[in-house]
Amino acid sequence: MRAIEAPLQEMEQFVQLNSYLDKPFACAEVSGCADSQKMHLINCLGKDVRYRIIVTYSDLRAREIFEDYKFYDRNVTVYPAKDLIFYQADVHGNEITRERIRSLRRLIEGRPMTVVTTFSSLMTPQIPIEVIQNNILHIDRRKPADESEIAVALVQMGYEKNYQVEAPGQFAIRGDIVDVFDLTEENPYRIELWGSEVQSIRSFDIMSQRSIEKLEAIEIYPATEMVLTKQQLQSGLDRIQKEADTSIGVLRKAFKTEEAARIKSNVAELKEQLQELHTTTNIESYIRYFYDTPVSFLELFPRGKSCIFIDEPGHVQEHANAVENEFRESMVHRAEKGYILPGQMDLLFSVQKCVARMENGRRVLLETLPLAESQNMFSPEKSFTIPARSIAPYNNSFDALVKDLQNYHQKGYRTLILSGSRTRAKRLVEDLRDNNVSAFYSEDPGKVLQTGDIMTYYGRILKGFEYPSIKFAEIAESDIF
Repeated sequence: MRAIEAPLQEMEQFVQLNSYLDKPFACAEVSGCADSQKMHLINCLGKDVRYRIIVTYSDLRAREIFEDYKFYDRNVTVYPAKDLIFYQADVHGNEITRERIRSLRRLIEGRPMTVVTTFSSLMTPQIPIEVIQNNILHIDRRKPADESEIAVALVQMGYEKNYQVEAPGQFAIRGDIVDVFDLTEENPYRIELWGSEVQSIRSFDIMSQRSIEKLEAIEIYPATEMVLTKQQLQSGLDRIQKEADTSIGVLRKAFKTEEAARIKSNVAELKEQLQELHTTTNIESYIRYFYDTPVSFLELFPRGKSCIFIDEPGHVQEHANAVENEFRESMVHRAEKGYILPGQMDLLFSVQKCVARMENGRRVLLETLPLAESQNMFSPEKSFTIPARSIAPYNNSFDALVKDLQNYHQKGYRTLILSGSRTRAKRLVEDLRDNNVSAFYSEDPGKVLQTGDIMTYYGRILKGFEYPSIKFAEIAESDIF
């Protein structure tokens, strides 16, 4: 959208920063940022970048960024971290897996995207993206399909068989009809077979069971990040059993019978889960037994096509070190008590390794105040200052808004007011005009604001901001009401 991009081209520091990011391994530090303004800056930087990776310091902040960045890029996804310590007590169902695989799907399909995540996600080992890619189930109306083969494939992909599909990650078979709710989709699919012939493929509404759209072909993505072949499953379980037997022997020699019994019980439960129940839920802590070379999230992106934006590097650094220290201490204690095997203690990638992997691409550190060089583990090469400040809330005072807008107009500001509804955006223009404020509404993405313009537009950000040096302001509806 030209109205939000054009003003920054007048800022010398922004132009220099954008030019510097043409370097393949650039690492820039940008100070003077305000929280919501960071999203505007990220969107305007590196227009040749195919993948933007925003790394922040907490799940709550990641959700805020995700909601805020939707205005700038509809292709934004959030990639939440798995609980690295209490992985067996995950109360989120498959929602976290669903969001993670949605991000991986966009990456596999090669579509440009922005992904928001935390540093702890980068520290968690995961399977290579080729494994997900090789386990996508393709069903085409023009090709034969076998009901039993579909069922076997879905179970291996982590789908749960139910009498009726009720939630993502489930499938059901009734006669010649196969219903499957792809974990990455909003609606389930219904596949009607006649022998080995695919009669029809439709998406349908889960509540009314009515068809939504007829389809010629579909791709069903795995419902788990731990896709295992029979050979991988058996090989991994053999490794686990071998290490468990060794640990049990050591513990018994030390007269720690309770701990030895706990390991034996845990391994027996794991075998039952994988071999009898055919579910891989919450077994990520055993990933190194099933995959020889797990990778980090950053390694999934094509080299040279992404840029990493680090939100408040000081906070990210504190978060990363806290996660690593907490994990190490917890794992030592759990291993001593027989809750985990010794091999599970090396689950995490270290902070140092993750920072080293970041150096293979472009990085931008966004911060309010610059860190001391000795305290910044990301080691920026160049520093830039792009001063911005947040808009003070109006607390339902329309008179205060009118006064500020008149002041902006007199100073030659270009002002954009964002509203979450087209109707409210148009009504706001009428109210402003009634108060002698010259404003207009536009839906033209190519519109460039001129000096003194006040425009309302359909869109939502969490908080407004302004660039005093270039006289440009964005005001959010939440700032006003």
